[in-house]
Amino acid sequence: MPEQVDDTDLGLDWYATGAPGTGGRLKKRNDDFRVDEHTGFPYGDEGKHAVLRVTLRGYETHEFARDLSSALGASRKRVSWAGTKDKKAVTTQVFTVADVTHDEVEDVSLEGATLEYIGRSHQSIALGDLVGNGFEVRLRDTDAPGNADGVADELDAFGGVPNLFGSQRFGSRRPITHLVGERILADDFAGAIDAYLVESFDDEPERTREARERLADDRDYAEALDYFPGYLGYERALLNAVVEGREPRDALEALPHNLRRMFVNAVQSRVFNLVLRERYRDGARFDRAYTGDVVCFAETHGDVRVPDTLSTQRVTESNVDAVNRHVERRRAFVTAPLVGTETGFADGEQGERERRVLDALGVSRDDFDREDGYGSEGTRRAVLVDPELSYGRDGDDLTFDFFLPRGSYATVVLREFTKS
Repeated sequence: MPEQVDDTDLGLDWYATGAPGTGGRLKKRNDDFRVDEHTGFPYGDEGKHAVLRVTLRGYETHEFARDLSSALGASRKRVSWAGTKDKKAVTTQVFTVADVTHDEVEDVSLEGATLEYIGRSHQSIALGDLVGNGFEVRLRDTDAPGNADGVADELDAFGGVPNLFGSQRFGSRRPITHLVGERILADDFAGAIDAYLVESFDDEPERTREARERLADDRDYAEALDYFPGYLGYERALLNAVVEGREPRDALEALPHNLRRMFVNAVQSRVFNLVLRERYRDGARFDRAYTGDVVCFAETHGDVRVPDTLSTQRVTESNVDAVNRHVERRRAFVTAPLVGTETGFADGEQGERERRVLDALGVSRDDFDREDGYGSEGTRRAVLVDPELSYGRDGDDLTFDFFLPRGSYATVVLREFTKS
């Protein structure tokens, strides 16, 4: 039976605003959710890597990378990108592909993807090249569009939007990525495979759910290859690895590296969400630093200012007023931990809150001290974002326009309005 994961487990059972929501349907159509990636990635006329600007319609990033590599006859490892985007959307982002020519790219035709060759680079694009994302969103068929004003006013008073990890970080239909990650950190790779293959949830298609439940009952991995749907490509790759007799740790490597990293990242994300929930419950503001907090400073990219978690400072009794002047001007941001081996916890009451959450989950920094690709030094992350949001009304629909730094979730902004 699946573990009963819900919003409470993921730290998503609260809102920064108390105003009633608008309701509405998000992503009714792909065009309702548009994402435009902002990167600082350098490119020119020379280099090993072809640089592509790609617009995807209803196409998940990992799936596109797989199909692109196949179309080019290239190893999947030669395809890189800065940020994974939602499938139910129209997204524009940058990819690099090693050792392919302009003509080879021009010959690629994939339904749902528009490719533009824009140059070459001596390096592949990576997460660090992503600055943030611009969003244009239509929320359709709202029940009470007039409620948006009250929510917006309360978000202004709150100082922005809590920088929570959205539900898709854990799996929108099947929130199991943190469960897989917990097993990996416990060196239970057989359990990690089990969680990925058989944990089923009601929101999945019936055929998918039945396949997982059947495998959970009979544990016949070879036979499962006959009935697991072809669209479950990652599950089938994992099943093949198990049937081939590979050891669980090695079998898990049948999944893409980026996906495997997401499992451990989801554990860190859950801790972060729960720390933010405790801060809120304790009555501590998100747009104010308290003695003991750790803040990071802003870095500027053109007219965009985003948190720089490599530049941090501890808040003391002697500097708290000066720090808060920076916080008020969006030159500094209060942070919480993305726990890893090198994560510095806050001091005093703020640090006690962070340790309390970790103790309750049975997670420690030592869990991330690994040399198998699943380790993490950790970092800190801003607890609040200001999306500089504007919105309008079109009948019963609401339209939103805003920008978020990398790693922040548009769905977290929108849930404050919909209350769903």
